[in-house]
Amino acid sequence: MKKPFLFFLFALLALLFSGCPSQQSYLAKHSPAFRQGYRDGCENAEAMVADSFVKKRNDTPRYRNDPEYRRGWDEGYSRCYADAEMAQYMQRPGAMR
Repeated sequence: MKKPFLFFLFALLALLFSGCPSQQSYLAKHSPAFRQGYRDGCENAEAMVADSFVKKRNDTPRYRNDPEYRRGWDEGYSRCYADAEMAQYMQRPGAMR
């Protein structure tokens, strides 16, 4: 019961993001603070998916004081976490491909 639901959820996310512009062109439209936050959040998300002992972390003073960095970090973390989870799920034996 859980596998089909997860597959459906990840497939839906993939469809939603498939119409998005490339990451580079998307980030080019934002401020340097947003871009750095996005990269930092993305790196943290990928590390967390790869190793469950990694804790969610960010540049706390900057995250707290710079709204553009915070917005970029949150967005990068969310998008990359979903992508990394999907990639990891698809590598499991018996995963639908």
